[in-house]
Amino acid sequence: MIERLQKFFSNAGIASRRGSEILIEKGLVRINGNIAKLGDKVDPSKDQVTYDGKLVRPTTELYYIAVNKPKGYISSRYDPKERRSVYRLLPRELQSKVWSVGRLDFFTEGLLLFTNDGELTQQLAHPKYEHEKEYEVIVSKEIEEKDLDKLRKGIVIGENDLTQPAKIKVRGDKIYMTIHEGKKRQIRRMFDKIDYKIKNLKRIRINKLEMGDLPSGKHKFVEKSEII
Repeated sequence: MIERLQKFFSNAGIASRRGSEILIEKGLVRINGNIAKLGDKVDPSKDQVTYDGKLVRPTTELYYIAVNKPKGYISSRYDPKERRSVYRLLPRELQSKVWSVGRLDFFTEGLLLFTNDGELTQQLAHPKYEHEKEYEVIVSKEIEEKDLDKLRKGIVIGENDLTQPAKIKVRGDKIYMTIHEGKKRQIRRMFDKIDYKIKNLKRIRINKLEMGDLPSGKHKFVEKSEII
């Protein structure tokens, strides 16, 4: 069956569709010996696809792994500064076969999802599906109700960049905030705009998938039905 090259790559567990586009743009992908370009399609039963000189074969085994990321880890696979990568927390044999769906910054902890399922990645990443992400937030001072209302309605965090309304619950000194966007450092930027410093930020849920009692730095295999 003929399919887009990006879909073939994600099904092979090489990279997400967006990640595949980057590899193609860099000229690292060839189809039957010819340098591939965006928009190319392949027939996996006939065409020979290589990445960085190595033959790419589609995989039928899909993985879904939840990780409780500690602070002090980067979400990227590699880092020029040689900081610790969350990929070290995965089984060694799967570190090159899966990718993270979304990221957490260096100082944020909590739930990360890794998979080689391109379709799931596309669905969770696309804003139109409005999949929820829930965070546990601790700030440096007691938050006022009027400021919670600002978060609920949306905050302008950049030029003409208004966030979508957030769901807010408060339990003791913890604020539980649910959003369905994925703007860079969004939670931190929202609180910064209303003059609150975040002391601790933890993601505790991605759509249906909850972190639960998974210890910091550990991983567990989950089913797709637990995510969407």
